[in-house]
Amino acid sequence: LELMLLTVVLIWAANQTIGKLAMREISPQVYTTLRFLLAAPLMLLVLKWREGNVAFDRALLPRLIVIGFIGVSFYQTVFISALKYTSVTNLALMMGISPLFTVLLGAATGQEKLRSGIIGGCLVAFGGLVMVLRFGPIQSGAATATLIGDGLALAASFLWGLYPVIVMPLLKKHSGLWVTAWSSVPGTIILLFISSAELLSLPWQAISSMAWFAVVFAAIPVTVFSLLVWYWGVERIGANQVMVYMYLVPPASIAIAYFAIGEQVGFWQLVGGAVAMIGLFWVKRTASR
Repeated sequence: LELMLLTVVLIWAANQTIGKLAMREISPQVYTTLRFLLAAPLMLLVLKWREGNVAFDRALLPRLIVIGFIGVSFYQTVFISALKYTSVTNLALMMGISPLFTVLLGAATGQEKLRSGIIGGCLVAFGGLVMVLRFGPIQSGAATATLIGDGLALAASFLWGLYPVIVMPLLKKHSGLWVTAWSSVPGTIILLFISSAELLSLPWQAISSMAWFAVVFAAIPVTVFSLLVWYWGVERIGANQVMVYMYLVPPASIAIAYFAIGEQVGFWQLVGGAVAMIGLFWVKRTASR
């Protein structure tokens, strides 16, 4: 199981570099739509295989539409858009602090008690985040584009932190795999509606094999395989133990981007990332007491 979870870490880390390369050819909306057109039906098949029942709960349709919009249509498009404009390092470090938003939003909705340790940890983490943004490299000499990318990365981190909060009520009745699989259906339909004009005018023959590989990689290893392993891990060793592996994704992402595409990383940027992770660890430890 540990080896499988480490494989998931490497897959998620590599996805950021591979996705960044794909952004040279196709737009974030098209990339995300193609990814989930492939992933959504596969996740339903996995749900049938794992749980033997894919029965749809009509009473939950409005909530599943909201979850699909936030977790698939909106978050995934914002995430890959951030990759287009900012560095893998900045995005990886900002995504690493998404649990902070989960804790803060959980406190705001009454799911979590806000304690002084949580507030202190958040201040430390956000201080580290400021260092990451301050000392991060400018993408292709375009300061404005990098600023936009960093803003999108922060928005993606917030949305990913929001996702567990809005999903939590459904987990009392259904598994995480069920919620993920069924919410991906309305999420994909929304993506199709938004990107339909662009898909119809897309020069399909001009898309390289590298871009197609990126789409398939994001759909199958990143989404279907990794989520299956993730939920299996939660069942076997618990959510807290599995979450420990999430802390490995940012450094793995940075290392892959450095060696694969030569992305430069500054010393103080790494220090800021370390400070942010310390703050996050402080928050998670306080919240788990």
